[in-house]
Amino acid sequence: MRLLFSNSAKASFEVYKSDNSALSDRIKFILKDIVAHPTEGEGNPVALEGSYSGYWTRLFAPDGLIVYSFDSESVKIISIGVSESALAQIKLVAYTEAEEKAVMEQMSANRGKDDEPKVGIFWYNRATNQLYGVVSHRVSDYSKANASDGRITCSEMHEDVWKKEFRKQKYQYGGQGPFVGAYQDKPRGRVFYHIDNGTFEVAVGKWIEEYPQAYEEILKEFNLPPDKTTAKYAYHWDIGQSWR
Repeated sequence: MRLLFSNSAKASFEVYKSDNSALSDRIKFILKDIVAHPTEGEGNPVALEGSYSGYWTRLFAPDGLIVYSFDSESVKIISIGVSESALAQIKLVAYTEAEEKAVMEQMSANRGKDDEPKVGIFWYNRATNQLYGVVSHRVSDYSKANASDGRITCSEMHEDVWKKEFRKQKYQYGGQGPFVGAYQDKPRGRVFYHIDNGTFEVAVGKWIEEYPQAYEEILKEFNLPPDKTTAKYAYHWDIGQSWR
């Protein structure tokens, strides 16, 4: 995971490094610990709530606090300082009346569109007959300019999604979950839309022949019309196959 700093946190860290070597070493130790496992370890990690939800704190001294956030790819240090001043550096900026009206209108326009057909990627859990790791986007979100050879699909790649979910599973869920091993070693597939004739393709490997019940789950997950959808085979989506 990458370690990022806000400008104020970086400036505070530089002050500690120049003025107090003992505290500086303690901060360095805790920063390494945060990157290794963001939700547990040194400094009594605490998940904040309310207006500060999404942020975590750790103590590097009795009145010294590190405030940070993290996702599957990076940890961002928001502030390093005494407890009250550290939390005070998190500011909420309110929308203007015009901005709030615009975003509400945008969300309102999207209501009821979740039932539209979608394109995207997925994995299939053979034990539970469920899809997981699904990334999907409505067909109406695309235009002909997005099409390649008349086909539209999402830009996300299985390999990249697997890496992100694996990190999230490792750091936030104690390693428990379906993202174990190599991404290509699980049944997977991709949904395409033909923009010229309004049909869909479910690109899968031969694993679908052994688990035909997965096809119904795919149709439901992506809201695909059965009469306009075809399962298509390609070697790339066989179990164990990848770009390499």
